[in-house]
This record gives sequence, structure tokens and C-alpha cells, in this order.
Amino acid sequence: MSVDELTARLKRMEEEVNSLHTTLEGMGKNSKQVKSLDLANRKGTVFTVPVDEAHKATQDPLCVTLLNCSKPHMAAFHTSWFGFFSSFFSTFAAASLNAYIIPDLNLTNLDWGNANVASVTGTILFRLLMGWICDKFGARKGLGILLLGTTPAIVLMMFAQNAWQFILLRCVIGFSLATFVACQTWCSQMFSKKVVGIANATAAGWGNLGGGITNLLMPYIFLMFMMFTGDDESASWRLSFLIPLALHIIGGCWVLTTTDLPDGNYRELEQSGAKQKADSKTVIKVGASNVNALIFTLTYGMCFGIELTMNNVASRYFYAYQGLTPQLAGIAAACWGLMNIIARSMGGWLSDWANARFGMRGRLWACWIVQTLEGVMCILLGYVTIDYDAPDTDLDAVQFESYVNLGDDMIREQVGLPTGWVPLNATCFPFVGANGTEAGKLVAARCNTLNTKMDDGLRECLRLPMDVKAVLRTTAPPEFGGPADVSCVCNSGTVASVMVLVVCFSLCVQAAEGLHYGIVPYISRPALGIVSGMVGAGGNLGSVIALNIFFKGAYRTDQGIIYMGAMIISITALMFGVYFPEHGSMLFKAGGLGSYDPQLIKPPDDYRGADHMDFENAKKTVEAANKETTTNGVPVTVNSA
Repeated sequence: MSVDELTARLKRMEEEVNSLHTTLEGMGKNSKQVKSLDLANRKGTVFTVPVDEAHKATQDPLCVTLLNCSKPHMAAFHTSWFGFFSSFFSTFAAASLNAYIIPDLNLTNLDWGNANVASVTGTILFRLLMGWICDKFGARKGLGILLLGTTPAIVLMMFAQNAWQFILLRCVIGFSLATFVACQTWCSQMFSKKVVGIANATAAGWGNLGGGITNLLMPYIFLMFMMFTGDDESASWRLSFLIPLALHIIGGCWVLTTTDLPDGNYRELEQSGAKQKADSKTVIKVGASNVNALIFTLTYGMCFGIELTMNNVASRYFYAYQGLTPQLAGIAAACWGLMNIIARSMGGWLSDWANARFGMRGRLWACWIVQTLEGVMCILLGYVTIDYDAPDTDLDAVQFESYVNLGDDMIREQVGLPTGWVPLNATCFPFVGANGTEAGKLVAARCNTLNTKMDDGLRECLRLPMDVKAVLRTTAPPEFGGPADVSCVCNSGTVASVMVLVVCFSLCVQAAEGLHYGIVPYISRPALGIVSGMVGAGGNLGSVIALNIFFKGAYRTDQGIIYMGAMIISITALMFGVYFPEHGSMLFKAGGLGSYDPQLIKPPDDYRGADHMDFENAKKTVEAANKETTTNGVPVTVNSA
């Protein structure tokens, strides 16, 4: 075989090997056996997933086996989304139990509104603080400590006795939503920029899923505890908080078993020389003086802030407006949060796709289009019911006969039992059962709904089985004997239309969140944690603004939703002001604005981000530390940690 033939053969073999590597890496395999940094106190280990030259994962987590929890990349991904999920579940657990908590604690509408605001207000400061913690100490520690640190408030919630205690505890539990900043910063440090959009979006989306799951499950968890407490509603809703408590403890302990960065923890990497020690003043000044970061702080409030707002509003809307039982209202409201299972990942994927086709300008246009469409969907949602009367409309104070809708049951009808819309007082008052139990008289305000616990007399009168714990009473439509002048939302038959728009609205909201955090890692690498914290805090600020303006009694709920949609569209237009000198903006190409730089205060020339590793310096440091010396003839290895 000639030299040329041998060379050609070797070249073909090399191409085949490279092709095999590419195929295996596409399957999420580290076929090149790249190892983590060999530190003095820890030997380098082979990464499970393919990585780039900075040891960040190059495949998004959806391309890796989802049951893979290996350290460091997949462990960080799974613990970060689960920790964020736990905080969402605990923060909005109370919102899904509104039908039981409000009468038990004698809360007014203003009290309930203040509690909703409190649940998302306290975490604004904590998100800003979490950004600094991520840059200084690491996202892992911030996430774990915050989850465990808020568990006392969850315990105390089970003993709340009045409005101020309830509001205060919802505020403290809401601090845990700052885990979002740690979640996003950690994933940005573990996954390369070409897949950071979908990695961040998926982790945050699965975390946000907690809002939907809590609306779905907590009413049924309440019913489960009712079986153990002898139908004691007060004890049951309090014991229901054992579930979010358990999630916090599991998440907090799990996250502390992982590592800060692909090559180890902050302290050992700083001691080895691989990582530059964070300068608090520098990261704060650099992050807070970036115009792009300030704009995204405002626009992110119009997607994540809207999600928080709807998590607080949706369940009560379906209960009080649409006249659904607390359990059905929870299921309907859960559809809002459950869209996170795909929607935010779709936003991250769209951001990465737009970047591959059109660069940063593509990411920006995609984000603006989706979030503007979100505002349109919000307005349409409000208009569905705006022409009907609602419980919080300024209606007359006349009390009407209470009705309960027992549904169309042919078997009950054939044996002469009440079916359909039943006037409770006309049917069951006065009523004395066989064992002497009486049914109490019930009245309802115009267009109002109320979940009323069944007494034995009422149950016997209506011939309902013992497992029926409560009835939902409301004003019946005129064709079933209700007042002729009443046209209530609860009788409008608009639930199906509302649900379609809720799903479309939710898809846009959560996709916009994923699109935002496909851009955030590009804003300022030296201050990644601070910028993530600012933008995350903006999300909560948007919710505080929306809840205070639109959902504390100044407007009826659907009218507030319309105004909120107009606000979303207006503030989203600020994205036209985002500009990257090296990438351009929505309207200008790279360099199109001359010398303008949105980074007003520049970091020192030699300053690196928390995830920027100097492998050569670390190698020299470790080699020097591990040189064997002889003490009394015994080799000793110097441990830099």
C-alpha cells in the first residue's frame, strides 16, 4: 500500500470517527470522554453529556435521557427546576383553597387582594439579592438555602388565625420564588449558549408548572384530609400545607448534593486559580448600569408577572364568576399553569432557532411578536364576559332565593328526586328530617356564588348521598326560575370560550418567558447573576403592578384583564430600544448606532464572569500544589483546598 493510499485511508477513518462522534453527541453522549478539571482535592471525572471547550453541555436537556440525573449538568438541571417547582407550589397553594380559607379567616375582598399582592411583592428584593448571591457564592447554595429557609413560614401557615397573619405568611412564603434566579443562572452556567435558550426555558417552564399543579391538586388534597379530620374544613386546609412543606425539604436537601459549576464548586475553583473571585462592587455596578438589562426588567414583568397574576386570580375567577365548584375551578385554573410543560420550552426553542437563522435580531423580533400576541389574547379573554353582570359589579343588594344545580339525572328524575336547578328555600325550608335535623334557610346576592357546607337536613331533603360535602349556590338563570332581570356570567355558558382563550393566552405568556431568557445570558456575562436577578425581579414587579391596579376592587375582574392586555402591548414596545453593539437590534444592524454601548459602566478589562474558567492557570496551580515533597522520607501531596 502506497503512502498516498494510506493517507487517504486514514483520512476516511478520521472522517468516519468524527461522524460517529457527531452522531453520539447528538444522542447526548460524551463520546470524546472529555473530563472535568483535575483539582488538587478532586480527580477529574468524565462528563456524561457532550461539552464544549468551556465544559458546558452542548445538547439541550430534552435530547438527553430525562431520567439522567448525573453530575454536574443534568443534576443541576433537575434540581434547579424541581426547587423552583416547589416554590411555585407553596406560593400559590393558598390561592387554590380560597373557597375554604376566606370564610375560615373572615377575609374581606381587600384582605384577599392584599394577600395576593404580598405573595409576589416580598420576592422582588430577594430576587435582586439572589442575583448577587449567584455571582458571589453560587446559584446552588442560594437555591437550597432559600428553599429550606422559607419552610418555617409554611409550618406557621397551618396556624394562621387572622388576616394580617395570613398576609404576612404568604409574603414570606413568596420569598421562595427568588429560586427562579438561581435556576436560570445555574442552567446558564451549565449549558452552552447555542442551547441555553431551551435549557433555561425548560427548567423554568417545569418549575412554573408548580402553579398549575397546585391549582389542580390542592383542592383534592383538601378533600383527602377532610376524610381524616371528620369534615373539619379549617383543619383540612391547614393540613394541606404539609405537601408544599415536604416539597421544600426534599428540594432543598437535594440541591445541596450537587456542584456549582461543571468543574466543581466556587471555593475550590477559586483556590485552584480556574475561577476569578467575584468582586461584589463590580458585578453590581456593571449589571445595574446596563440599559438592555433595565429594559428587560420591565418587559419581563409583562410575561412572568402576568403568569403570577393569573395564578392568583384564575381559580377565584372560575369559582366566583363562572360558578364552578372549587374543585372544577381548580382544574380550569390549572390549565393555565399546565401549559408550562411545553410552552416555555417552545419559547426557548424558538429563540435558539431564530438565533441560528437571524442572529440576536431574530431572538428579539421573536420575543416582541409573541409577547405582543399575548397582550391581544389577554384583551380578547376579558371581552368574552364583559357584557354580563358579575359578582363584583355595583349591583343592588337584594337577596335572592338560593339555587343549586344538581344536573340532569334521569334516574333521580324517574324516582321523584330533585334534579336540575333546585330552589333551596322553596324546596327545603322549613324542613325537618326523620331524625329531627333541620335545613337552614339560604339566600344569595345577585350573581353571587357560594360554596355552602351541607348540613344533614339539607342533604336529606335533596336526597343526596353522604359523600356530598357541599353545594354551590348561586342565582339561577331566568328560564329556571331566577330573577328575570339577571344575566350573570355564571349563567352565560362562556366557560368553553374562556378556556380556549386561557390556553392560547397561557401559551403566549410562557413562550415569551422562554424567549426572554434566551437573550438574558447575552446581556452581561461578567454580571450574569445580577442581570438574571434584575430581570427576575422585574417579573414580580409586573405582577405587583397588575394586581394592585386591576385586581383589588377598582375594576371587575374581566375588565381588569382587558386593561392588563393593553398594558402588556404598550410596555412590550420597549424592546425596540434593546441594542447589542456586536449583534444589533430589532431595527439596526451591528454597529448601526455608532459608538453607543448599552453597558454604561464597563467592567475592568481583566474581569471575567463567574462561569469563565482559566484552565491553563488552574493546571499550573494544581501541578505546583501537587508536587511531592519529602518529610521524613514520606511523600506528601499538598491539598489546595
